Amino acid sequence: MEPPESIDGRWDADTLRELENLYEPLRRFAAMVGRWEVEPDDLVQEAYARFLKAEPRAVRDLGPYLRRVIANAAIDERRRSRRAEAARLRIATDAKTADTYPSELADLLRLDPQVRGLLYLVEVEGESVTAAARVVGMGPASARMALTRARRRLRAELEAERDDD
Repeated sequence: MEPPESIDGRWDADTLRELENLYEPLRRFAAMVGRWEVEPDDLVQEAYARFLKAEPRAVRDLGPYLRRVIANAAIDERRRSRRAEAARLRIATDAKTADTYPSELADLLRLDPQVRGLLYLVEVEGESVTAAARVVGMGPASARMALTRARRRLRAELEAERDDD
C-alpha cells in the first residue's frame, strides 16, 4: 500500500494560507452554533480533518464548506447531548436544580443550531441572508422566516425578563 500524499502535494499554498486565515472566523462561528460545553476548537478541528480527508477538487468554496461541516458537527453534538440527557433523566433522582438568574445566553442556546448560525452570520459577520442560508443548509425564504421568528422570540424573552425585574 502506498503512503498517503503529503499535504503539499494535494493542496496548493493558497489553499493552506486560506485555511490559516479562516481559523479565527470559523472558531467564532463554531462558538455561536455549538453548545456551550463543546469547545469551538474541537468543531473547527473536525471540519479541518474532514476537509483534509476530502478530495481537493470536491470542495469548490472553502469557507462555506467548512462552516457547513461545523454546523453539521454542532447538530450531531446536540443530538448526542440530547440522548445523553434523556439517559441521565431516566436514571436520575427527582432532585432538580435550576439557575435562579437565567442569562441571555441561555435564551440564545434554546434556539436551533442552524438558526444560531444564521443569526451569527447575518448579525455578527454581516453576511447576506442568502449566503448564510446556503452555509447552514436552508433556503433563503426559510432562513428569512427563521431569522424573523428567532429575533421575535429573543425580543419577547428579553422583554419578559426586563418586566420581571
